[in-house]
Amino acid sequence: MIVTASNDRAIRRNNHGAHRNFSGGQRCPGLLQGLSHQFIVHDRMLNYRAMKSLRGLLLAILLLPAQGWAQGVRMSADFLPLEVGRRWVYDLTTESGQKVGQFDVEVEDYSIVAGSSFYLLSDFPFSPETGEPVRFIRYDRGERYFVRKAGNNEGPLFLDDDATTEVVESDPSGAPLKFVLRTGKMALTFQRSVGIVEARMDRSGVPVIAKLVTTPSATDRAAPTATSTEKSLVVIPPPVAPRRESPVASVSPQNPRVQVVASPAPGGAYQFGIVLTNTSDKLLPLRFTSSQTYDFVIYDTLSDREVWRWSKGNFFSQVVRNESIRPESKWQFEVVWDRKDNNDTPVPAGSYRLTAIVTSSPLIQTSVPLNLP
Repeated sequence: MIVTASNDRAIRRNNHGAHRNFSGGQRCPGLLQGLSHQFIVHDRMLNYRAMKSLRGLLLAILLLPAQGWAQGVRMSADFLPLEVGRRWVYDLTTESGQKVGQFDVEVEDYSIVAGSSFYLLSDFPFSPETGEPVRFIRYDRGERYFVRKAGNNEGPLFLDDDATTEVVESDPSGAPLKFVLRTGKMALTFQRSVGIVEARMDRSGVPVIAKLVTTPSATDRAAPTATSTEKSLVVIPPPVAPRRESPVASVSPQNPRVQVVASPAPGGAYQFGIVLTNTSDKLLPLRFTSSQTYDFVIYDTLSDREVWRWSKGNFFSQVVRNESIRPESKWQFEVVWDRKDNNDTPVPAGSYRLTAIVTSSPLIQTSVPLNLP
């Protein structure tokens, strides 16, 4: 699915593209257009969660019955597949075809930032924004678009304002395989399961073209996996070698190494953390059946009764996903507990057990004693 926004979710301006049905455009004259442009375009990197609340306030002020806040360009997650270790290499040329350089984009790590899962990239040069480099990116499955983080603020990676899309290749069922996103002075060509295969943009005021030449996979980065042609991306499988050692490790009692920490925090609260370390020199893949990655549970030692669970009351989408811990690298997750139970009642002093869980399949968990004074 590729849309720049639905009719009831975006305020659009002057979309005269050949494939306008993907954008659901609508023009807004006068005061409304000026106000929406000011908030949406110039202030679009306000805190992402705050923007959702501010949306309702602005609508109430303007007395609009159906219009909504500007959104990111919607697409399925596989049009920009993010996984640790994935790397895209691009040749940079002028419009006349003269090569002027080469650069790469790599997914370096996966971490939790302010309660949200983000992938850390070496750099992402395909955002129309200027200023601070784009490095933290995640996919919002509810809104169906990519989100970037800059400082303490979040916002759409590809803003819908004045964007148009054009499908250039589809499968036999009509589902898009490749499409072009045009926004401002940039035109990005996405290919399903590959990512951005071509970008036409300005660099220091000069029009340039970035073309994908290689994209090593996350599990076999040493092998040549793809080359670019004018029509499509041709995948070249690595040569088959007898008894080739697997480039991935398996979950075992020794790997990953799991550490759980609990320490007092200001105001009588506690901070809990879990650290998973891949002790091997191979990728360690983990399979999840939802968007939840971890959990923390406190039990009463004497009765073995559950006292508090971090995930209780939280919503997690049901989606199968695969993540990998890089060789000799680690994941770290932290939460703060306000020392109240599942019923929001203060927990008295006593002997408890803290269990930290990684919600993968198979489940990874470990427990430590927790004595509350």
